[in-house]
Amino acid sequence: MKIGYDAKRLYANSTGLGTYSRTLINRLMQYYPKDEYTLFVHQKHYQSTLYKYAEYTEKTIVSDYFNDKIWRRKAIAEDVVNQSIDIFHGLSNELPELPNNIKKIVTVHDVIYKKLPKTFSYFDRKLYHYKTKKALEQADAIVAVSQQTKADIIESYNTAEDKTHVIYPTWNKEYEHECGHALKEEFLEKCRLPRDFMLFVGSISKRKNFIHTLKAFLLPENIDKNLVVITQGGDEYKKAQSFIYENGLENRIYFLKNILWYELPIIYHLSQGLIYVSLYEGFGLPILEALVCGKPVISSKISSMPEVGGDACIFVDPTNVEELGAINFIYYNITLAEEIKFKTVQQIQKFNPEISSKQLHDLYKSLI
Repeated sequence: MKIGYDAKRLYANSTGLGTYSRTLINRLMQYYPKDEYTLFVHQKHYQSTLYKYAEYTEKTIVSDYFNDKIWRRKAIAEDVVNQSIDIFHGLSNELPELPNNIKKIVTVHDVIYKKLPKTFSYFDRKLYHYKTKKALEQADAIVAVSQQTKADIIESYNTAEDKTHVIYPTWNKEYEHECGHALKEEFLEKCRLPRDFMLFVGSISKRKNFIHTLKAFLLPENIDKNLVVITQGGDEYKKAQSFIYENGLENRIYFLKNILWYELPIIYHLSQGLIYVSLYEGFGLPILEALVCGKPVISSKISSMPEVGGDACIFVDPTNVEELGAINFIYYNITLAEEIKFKTVQQIQKFNPEISSKQLHDLYKSLI
């Protein structure tokens, strides 16, 4: 099979959709090396990327079309046709206009603009709705990243259930490497981090509930706890900074930006655990990443998060700060830590990379 991919996110995004794209393609190349994989990207997203690695670049078609948005929506068709692609996979809620003889698959990560409309501008809501609706109509098959997302797609767009397939994201190979003492010490010194900290991974936004997370560190039982934040910013970044300084948290909250994907597992291993009390997620990849590293997770008992965490996480009401006193609980409860590690081994098998890759590859084959 000749499979083509929209590689904008693979090259442009350091986490989230970028991680999903890189992991999916890496794993397919690992388990199904006989197929031909071609990545399509505009030079705007290719020139300054951190991800020009041989396994990608040797398979990438870079366009110099005058406008990246028009190319991605329409003009990409010429490049795809020239490569004799059998299947084109849009990896992030959208598809370009392609000839009917090319089979089309779209991955839908979420419809958050429908579920939490107030966290988006009017223009963004309309744009995301238009792109997703059009992609769902064009697609021969739809990949939903969770049962929650599948239900949301069907509810919001009345898509056919048998056209929508739940194929879970998985973890990339860097999470399978050993993280020894020397590597941890080197990273602590390099980033000037405390030895004990909770971890937050994501944007500083209302949906990610970050201000609420900060409030947890004002609870009496958590006044000796630190938080390391892996982020690229967000719509509440300035508000969060003000909250930190107004409440004397500046010596306990550590922001790390531009962390490379292969460094992130080291930080998970260094942490006491992950706090991820988002108000809504289509999947919640940091939960899986933390579990793969054997770390406790405190997360929200809503949307897809219980689906990802199973019984290997501590779930709380994301609007109830008092419940985040669980941070103190996982710090000092050795029995709980061992129990979570045991449950984690079972839970992460739901997201086994070989299984996820086979499900996707089988879906590709069913369309040819």
